[in-house]
Amino acid sequence: MINSKLRQLLVVAGESVLLAGITIASVIPVSCKITEQGIKILSGDYTAPVLNSFTVKDEYSIQLEFSEKVGVDGCVVARAEEELFDSEEHSSTLDLSPALENASGVYGSVPCSVSVDESGCIVTVRCDNQMEIGQTYEFYSKISDSAGNTLTLVIPFSGFNARVPQLLLTEIQSESCDQNKTESNAGIYRNEFVEILVLKGGNLAGLELCSGYDGDTKKYVFPAIDVQAGEVFVVHMRKRGEGCISEVTDNLDQAFASYTGSQVRDLWTDVETTTLGNKTDVIILRNRADGKLLDAVMYRASNIEAWTKTMIEYSQLVDESKIYDSGDTDNAFVTDGLTKTKTFGRMGAAELQQKVLNGEAVEYPVASGPLAWELLPEPSPGTL
Repeated sequence: MINSKLRQLLVVAGESVLLAGITIASVIPVSCKITEQGIKILSGDYTAPVLNSFTVKDEYSIQLEFSEKVGVDGCVVARAEEELFDSEEHSSTLDLSPALENASGVYGSVPCSVSVDESGCIVTVRCDNQMEIGQTYEFYSKISDSAGNTLTLVIPFSGFNARVPQLLLTEIQSESCDQNKTESNAGIYRNEFVEILVLKGGNLAGLELCSGYDGDTKKYVFPAIDVQAGEVFVVHMRKRGEGCISEVTDNLDQAFASYTGSQVRDLWTDVETTTLGNKTDVIILRNRADGKLLDAVMYRASNIEAWTKTMIEYSQLVDESKIYDSGDTDNAFVTDGLTKTKTFGRMGAAELQQKVLNGEAVEYPVASGPLAWELLPEPSPGTL
């Protein structure tokens, strides 16, 4: 009887120790190993370094900032060739797949050097040759901390754009519209669009158009196209129907879908589903290289008092940009009265266009607010 009770007590005690060990392991950074005596709890740092930021600094260099002091165990910068990018091809021999050849520097690598600042947290990678504007590259590296924890990085980025233009959002078609019978028979749809005015010329490479309604999953990344001051172009936010041809060359008469016009550059996203919030959204125009906003528009239905989760993230960027007094919903344009056949546009856009065509400078970024926009009776993409 005594031996039986003793065994029960030992079992209970053993279970208690095990549960205590599991609880401790769940709340503090520990590890363990199996020994002849059982499980031994090991304390220490078992968390990999965290990448806080990745920035393309200029035509030659990129910079990474980490959460703690790190070492760089080799890195490669390589051009992301379309036929090699994310390749899953493998041979029956020991040859590397095309993707791994890129990552290892066997193919397409750009000679570069690495330096770490005094804090050990900021890593700068400098390429020997100037990177091309708009060219997609990939950064490969293995990062480790003093405890031996490692972080493997594969980061795509675009070659630095030293000629970022000044752009202004000027008209929004936030909801697709039923097409007329002639267009319907021709397979042409009236889809969402964003009209943009160029206040200062430059190259569009590395710029992004993002909607808080969809988040970054449906963002539009601009191709490397030169634009001129005073030019107006249109980004169509849904690729549906006939005539959706992005005009990336000087031929501006290729597209023939709805909301396109002669001698107006039309660009299309690859998204085929609904984009933009019909009555409520936060739209930002951002430089991917440094995260800075070029312009933004916030709009809402009058009964909306708070942004959604993704819209909150974008409204915080708007807040930091100082384009609006703040990113609060109170500063958004109220869209009551907006319908499928109406758009809303920025007031004074035509005057700003005339200024830059006359060679006058415009204070940038251009301030915005709830009174900077107005409902338009009908869409007029490409015409201010």
